[in-house]
Amino acid sequence: MPVPRRRKQAERSAETRDALIQAATALLQSAGYANTTTALIAQHAGVTTGALHHHFPTKEELMFGVLDRSSERVLQRLDAQDHGGQGLGSNDNGIDVASLVHHLWELYGDPEYWAVWEIIIGTRADEALHPRIVAHRLDTMKRVVHPWVARHLTGAAPLPEMLALFEFILVAIRGLSLERFLDKPSAYFEDSLKLLAEMAAWKLAAIEAGAQPDA
Repeated sequence: MPVPRRRKQAERSAETRDALIQAATALLQSAGYANTTTALIAQHAGVTTGALHHHFPTKEELMFGVLDRSSERVLQRLDAQDHGGQGLGSNDNGIDVASLVHHLWELYGDPEYWAVWEIIIGTRADEALHPRIVAHRLDTMKRVVHPWVARHLTGAAPLPEMLALFEFILVAIRGLSLERFLDKPSAYFEDSLKLLAEMAAWKLAAIEAGAQPDA
């Protein structure tokens, strides 16, 4: 009978960090930022508080770990939608805005993404930490989202205008996700996303028309 392979220290360390980030993410969604203490995170992750502080000396560092994991998840799920080199939201006739809006809703409207908002909102009164959180999110947009838009959604359209349109869609989706706390019916979200897609498609057509050289 083969002897089970002993896990290396690096593997165990990575697993512990992952468990802590997952526990923190879940608690941020359910308990909110203020109630997500390091002791509670350690308890939900099944580790000691000493182990937690070994990997994340402070709650703030663990929150940045949650933000980094969210950024990785966003990029992975965006890239996972590319089929045969064809970018998400694209078809033979150009960008399929309705498909793009639907996927971004699945990504940014997901309850798991609320953990990010809990960190942003929960730290708003912390004059030292909040600017770092905001800077981190802006850096993520530049490092993760902007390059993805440049690779997949520009075509003949100018990049700055496509970035502005993409960010507008994200802003609308993030705001719409808050309506979930008001127990709106699913039809409300479907109608709102359809309207958003129509508005974005109209704006995209205007951008592309403006980018065409005069005949």
